[in-house]
Amino acid sequence: MNQKRDYPDPAQAEISMEDFDAWQEDHVFSEKYQRNKKKMLREYRHGFRTPGAGKWAKVPAAAVFVALASGTMALAANSEFFYRIWGTHGKENIETHEEILCDERTGSQTVVVYPEREYTDENLDRAGELIGDPVFPEPVVKQIGDTRLTILSAVRDGNAAVVEFTLEREEGVDGLGIQYGQFDNESKGAWFTEESPFTFDFREGSGSIFVDLERSSETALYCYDYMVMDSQAIQESLTLEIYHNTPEETREEAETVQIPVPSRVRQREFENGQGGTLLLSPISVQIDMNGVPGLTREQAGDPWYAYYVALHDRDGSSYMVHEHEIEGLHSCGTYVDNSSYAREDQENRLTFVFNRLVDDAQVESVTVNETRYRTK
Repeated sequence: MNQKRDYPDPAQAEISMEDFDAWQEDHVFSEKYQRNKKKMLREYRHGFRTPGAGKWAKVPAAAVFVALASGTMALAANSEFFYRIWGTHGKENIETHEEILCDERTGSQTVVVYPEREYTDENLDRAGELIGDPVFPEPVVKQIGDTRLTILSAVRDGNAAVVEFTLEREEGVDGLGIQYGQFDNESKGAWFTEESPFTFDFREGSGSIFVDLERSSETALYCYDYMVMDSQAIQESLTLEIYHNTPEETREEAETVQIPVPSRVRQREFENGQGGTLLLSPISVQIDMNGVPGLTREQAGDPWYAYYVALHDRDGSSYMVHEHEIEGLHSCGTYVDNSSYAREDQENRLTFVFNRLVDDAQVESVTVNETRYRTK
C-alpha cells in the first residue's frame, strides 16, 4: 500500500516503543480521555514505519449478514482458527535483524532491532481440550460504508483475548487507508492512517493487529487482533467501537457491535515464595511486576525490566516468551520476543499474549528475570 503517513513530533522520538504500553496514572480518567489517549498512543507507536509488500492469495468471501454455522462448519472454522492464530499457517520464523526506518517528514533515520520469533504447531491438535469452548461459532458481520467487517472467531481468558476478522472491499483494500505489511507484523501491527474512512477499537482492551499476508487478497484483509484486556473487563462479550472519520471529526460517540465471548480460558496461579504472583493460561501470562525481586518501584512500572520470561515444562523443555539485554542486569546473544503483544496496566501487571498455544497443565515453573515461580 502506498499511503501517506503521519509521524510524531521529532522532539518526542526518544521515547521507546515499550514506554507506550506502560500506564502510570494514579487516578481514574474519564472514558473519553482513555479513548483519546489510546488513539494517541496507537498513532505514536506507528510513527516510524516502512511499507511492506504483501503476498496475495484469494480468500473466500464472507456472508453479508450474520452467518448461521452448522456444527461441522463451526468445528472446521475453529480448527482453522487454531492453526492461524497460534500455529505456523501464514507465518514464518524470523531471525533478529536491523532495519533503518525513515521519517519522511524530517528526513531523519533510526535503526530498529527486530526480535527473533519462532512459531510452532505444538498443542494445536489438543486446542479444544486446552481452551474449552470459548470460540463462538457464528460470525458477526457489520457493513461499514462500502466495507464489510466480519468477526469470525474470538477467545479470551481474564487478561487477554484474540479476535479473528476480515475486512472486505470490492474496490480494493488500499482504499481503507490501513498501513500493513511484514515489518508492521514484526513490530506493532497494522494501523489506520488519517486517510482511513473509519477506525475501530475494542473497548475492553488494546492490542496488535497481525495481517495474514498469505491469505489476504487485493480486496480482503485477513486479520488477527492480539489484545491485553483492561482489568475491569469482566463482561461476557467484547464491545467493538467503530468511529467514522468525517470532516467534522466528531468522535464523541461510537457505533458499537457486541461480540459474544461467554466463556473464559482457565488460568492457574504461580508464586515465587517472596510474595510475587503470576497468572498463566494457554494463551497468556500476566505477571505482577511489583512482586518481582530485584526491581525498584520505578522499574516495576516499566515493562522493559521484564528482560527474561520463560515457561518450563515437566519434560524439561522450555518456551522462551521474551528475552532482551539490559546493561548491568542481563546479557544475552539474541533479542527474542515470542509474544504477539504485551502491555502493562496501571497496577504494574504485565501481560504477554503468546504466539503459540501452551499446555498450562504441563508447565512446572515460570522464570521471570532471575526468579522461579511455581504453582501454589
